[in-house]
Amino acid sequence: MAGNNSLELEINTLSQEGISLEMICTEIISKYAKSDVLSPSEIESISHFLTTAGRTDILFKFYLRCLKKDSLPDFPWGSFTKAYIENQSQLSEEILDIIEASLTANNVTNNTTNKTLENASKSPILVNINPILSTYLITRKKEFENERLQIKTKLILQLNHNRLYQLHEQEEQTLRQLVKIFPHDIEIKLLHQAHLEKKADDILARIRAPSLKKYSKKILETQSLETEEFISELKKHIGELADRLQTESPEQIYNLAMLALQFDLYDLSLELINKSPKTFASEWLKAEILFESSRFLDLLKHIESLEKTMTSTPESTYGAIYLKAQAYYGLGQKQMAIQLLESLSARVTSYRSTEALIHEWKTS
Repeated sequence: MAGNNSLELEINTLSQEGISLEMICTEIISKYAKSDVLSPSEIESISHFLTTAGRTDILFKFYLRCLKKDSLPDFPWGSFTKAYIENQSQLSEEILDIIEASLTANNVTNNTTNKTLENASKSPILVNINPILSTYLITRKKEFENERLQIKTKLILQLNHNRLYQLHEQEEQTLRQLVKIFPHDIEIKLLHQAHLEKKADDILARIRAPSLKKYSKKILETQSLETEEFISELKKHIGELADRLQTESPEQIYNLAMLALQFDLYDLSLELINKSPKTFASEWLKAEILFESSRFLDLLKHIESLEKTMTSTPESTYGAIYLKAQAYYGLGQKQMAIQLLESLSARVTSYRSTEALIHEWKTS
């Protein structure tokens, strides 16, 4: 039972003693009717118990006593309306006037967490006849949506940070949170699908035997048309979404750029990140896009620009050295690249498999 653990324990104790449901209802009401003031959790538990027990007649009389004693600071008008209608057929004008006066007084407080308005809004009848409640529900819905948007934005930023610095375990955990909280969100579905496909590609790349290579060309030819159609639709969908976000929520374009990068759509990803607001994260994502697309000269220029204009952090410093090394290597300046990577390895040996990369470059 939601609301009051003490009441739930009391009911369970009486039930285990073999006392009938009728007697339990009487016992509970007799006890709480003596209280001068009842808390919202107590009245919620009592209402839930008596409604579940099918004794709204007892609940209705209990509410009337509470009204006379003024023992409920946050009166549950929604629960009261349900009990009233089940026992009196319809709400009288007098009762409606009392309810309206109470809701008006509570609405003046401008407290959107007001228990009186919250409970009253659970009654469709009251919502339909009272504009205060319909406005309250709209406000609460907007607040709920804003809270969810803030949570979503925060988690996606964390996801992108984890991806950017190749924190795979943290990335997986953050993505699971997003899917759990936003199971029907199209953007989250796309991010999840991209993650699963990339993960599958990584696994296949590791386990693919040399004997299977001779079949790869045939498989690619068979799937090329289907893949092209999928990529074309994906580009169209992302482009349309980006156009809408540019006016509604431009900071979200960053996430679309990340999504395009997951599908190796480098040109589209670069186009999107250039449209998004310039931030620390977006500028470093642009660097990763230039690296992944082998635009080494542009990457080198971009990193040097970032080092001049943006405040550095340990992670950004490591990232700059790593990407500059990759850029120099890609431009054919192997010795410069190795020197940079060795300086990075001396600081953080585990950073993006630098030791393995140094060995590969020296022996290549």
